[in-house]
Amino acid sequence: MKKNLLWKVVFILAVLVVFVVGIFLGGPDNWNNSIEAIKTRGLLAGVQQNIHLGLDLRGGTHLILQVQVNDALNAETDQTIERLKDALSKRHIAYGDITKPDPVAAPYKIVLRGVDVGAAGDLRSLIQDQFGEYDLASGAENSWTVAMKPTVQDTIKRRSVEQAIETIRNRIDQLGVSEPVIQEHSLGDYQILVQLPGVDDPARVKEVMQSTANRRFSPPTAESCRPTA
Repeated sequence: MKKNLLWKVVFILAVLVVFVVGIFLGGPDNWNNSIEAIKTRGLLAGVQQNIHLGLDLRGGTHLILQVQVNDALNAETDQTIERLKDALSKRHIAYGDITKPDPVAAPYKIVLRGVDVGAAGDLRSLIQDQFGEYDLASGAENSWTVAMKPTVQDTIKRRSVEQAIETIRNRIDQLGVSEPVIQEHSLGDYQILVQLPGVDDPARVKEVMQSTANRRFSPPTAESCRPTA
């Protein structure tokens, strides 16, 4: 009986030691930093070294970025127009003009006008062979609509958001923020949520975000969050 009690006491003490080490020193890869913090600033510094507070306790900056995914679609269809002009020339298909009637509301749509009725078959064959990511539909007065397929649009939009998140992560490294939150915002379409604990300078954060090269965002909304009591 006494032997079993001794083992229980030893086990409890061992568990307590593990927890104490974890609280004050963290994982093995962080022991040196924690020991140095304790030596210079005391035990509380060791705890703070291993416990990362969120915005509600530590304060920081909260941002929501709107990715302008239509800009990515416009860039893609601009390239398609150039490819299409070249392909039409090589197949000797005459046309009047190629435009995007509404780049803001319908950046995925290209309109081809002035194609001879006799060249309709060649045009269909061309789109099917070289532009499989688009659908072709005939319109009035020898016009044709070349529209990007919805699945392709979704892929481009998703890729644009993913690339933006990766770029933002690289930019945030400049601020030296510990454990930032950078992810797609679930409450809005094509939005990115950025939370930076301990960073209370929204102007500086906006500057870093707006310097993000080759990424299209609406002006970010940012606010400084103070710790709650």
